[in-house]
Amino acid sequence: MILITSILVILLCLFLLYNNFSKNKNSIYLCGSLIFMCITSILHHFTVISPNRFWMAVLVGHSIPLSFLTGPFLYLYTRNALRVSIRFSKWDYLHFLPFAITLISIFPYCMREFDFKLRIAQLLMDDPNNILDVNLNWLYPSKINLLVRPLFLLAYAVWGFILAYRFYKKRGALPLKNEETIAVKWLMVINSIVILVCIGYTNLTFYFYSLPNIDSREQINSSLLSYILTMLFTLIPILILIFPEILYGMHKFKTSSKSKIAIQKDNHETLVNTSALILDFVKKEENLQNPDFSIADICNALNITSQDVNYCFNTILNVKFITLKKELRVDLAKKELISGKLLSHSMEGIWTKCGFSSKTNFFVAFKEVTGLTPLEFSKETGQNEEK
Repeated sequence: MILITSILVILLCLFLLYNNFSKNKNSIYLCGSLIFMCITSILHHFTVISPNRFWMAVLVGHSIPLSFLTGPFLYLYTRNALRVSIRFSKWDYLHFLPFAITLISIFPYCMREFDFKLRIAQLLMDDPNNILDVNLNWLYPSKINLLVRPLFLLAYAVWGFILAYRFYKKRGALPLKNEETIAVKWLMVINSIVILVCIGYTNLTFYFYSLPNIDSREQINSSLLSYILTMLFTLIPILILIFPEILYGMHKFKTSSKSKIAIQKDNHETLVNTSALILDFVKKEENLQNPDFSIADICNALNITSQDVNYCFNTILNVKFITLKKELRVDLAKKELISGKLLSHSMEGIWTKCGFSSKTNFFVAFKEVTGLTPLEFSKETGQNEEK
């Protein structure tokens, strides 16, 4: 089951890259992380579940450096998805230091003849505990990798989950777009699954090497933990299909054919909090009732620059100031109409009170937002109240 699932995930990742890479370079991190995880799972299959001398010779040792890329790739994917950016700083190279050290350490073994690797594979087939005595690295003992690999990935998965959770909490006071909600849910779920897999795999590894050689593989394959890990790993391709926006790309699900790539500012985190203040300020009725209400009023009231205000609207709130102002004014007009103010005031009194500069602007905006004219809306709400 793990072998079939791993192959399926690799195929889905290749399909994902085909659909998304030209429009979202960040997908290479997600695909890389999942593919490297699948290679480790395939090694587990041919080592524990269904031992195969040839594939053990191919995968044992060679796949170890790749497993140290899974965590950094998952973290970079999570971080960039939340920032809507693919920026890669010089400090990010530090994430690949364990991979480089492991690659250098295992390189002499990789250069050995294949017959030597077949003999090592036969030793591991005869007794899995031989891995504790056979040393494939020259910088440090190979058995260290048994514990370090899952813990290394676990640390990055926990880090990624915390980033997604913090983003969700910080944006709690702000309106999340549909694609943002999908992305945050996906990031939290995929990191959670990786966390559970790492914890289970670490326990399974300790259990495997603590058993006698005679029945270690059979007991592992029939253990409840092994079944749970298989089910968790199988969830990954299912989740990719459940979140088709991840597989096919967000651009396939947007009504607009044009998309903007937000360039993140250095003070992005500060401006997230500022966006909440801006939103509260715009929602105030006295501001909406002012027909001349503009971005300059926001700048003066909150003591911020127009560039920061525009950044908050375009990148964080993901809505134009004009659009938000129009929708809020229409909501204000709807309240006036629902409360029966049209009976005691003229239509001109309502659109003037709601901050519209003319009757035409009022009727056009109301029709765009609600799909009805003010009179149609008033009649419809009146009929509903009578019912």
